[in-house]
Amino acid sequence: MYFDSNELSFLADYARQVLTIYAAIISTYVLYLLVRQSRPNIKVTVEKSEDRGFSENMIIVTAQNAGKKPATVTVFGIITPDGKKIIVPPANKEISRPFLPARLREGEVCTGFFNLDANLPYLVQFGDKIIIEGFFRDIEKRDFPSLPLEIQLPTLPENVKILQRPH
Repeated sequence: MYFDSNELSFLADYARQVLTIYAAIISTYVLYLLVRQSRPNIKVTVEKSEDRGFSENMIIVTAQNAGKKPATVTVFGIITPDGKKIIVPPANKEISRPFLPARLREGEVCTGFFNLDANLPYLVQFGDKIIIEGFFRDIEKRDFPSLPLEIQLPTLPENVKILQRPH
């Protein structure tokens, strides 16, 4: 099988175009990986305190630096079913965890505790079972949310009533 010069020229142009597209895809992917490595990568998880053996009505919010670059987290809290973010006040001297801001190197973890009882008057308006998310905010004011978690709110004694404002 022989090719004339026109056919060879066409095949050479086609091969060049294929290689150009391939090089563009590879270089774009490498650029994506470099940008991804230069950004903080904080993975946030949220779980019920009962899952860790605590008896208190708490939500445990944990941030782990899953990236290579150190990251600083400044605040944490939960996202309510209506999208409102409830930020936990900074730790005082009696409470040692978490002391924020916290600088997390690769693989390091910061754990915070969200008290359900203290926020029950606001949360009860969404029902007995609600879906929340935990979040941590970094020093550049970017929020890193967790996956949603369904929780059962603590029940109040019969003699306790919560007043709610009409909507």
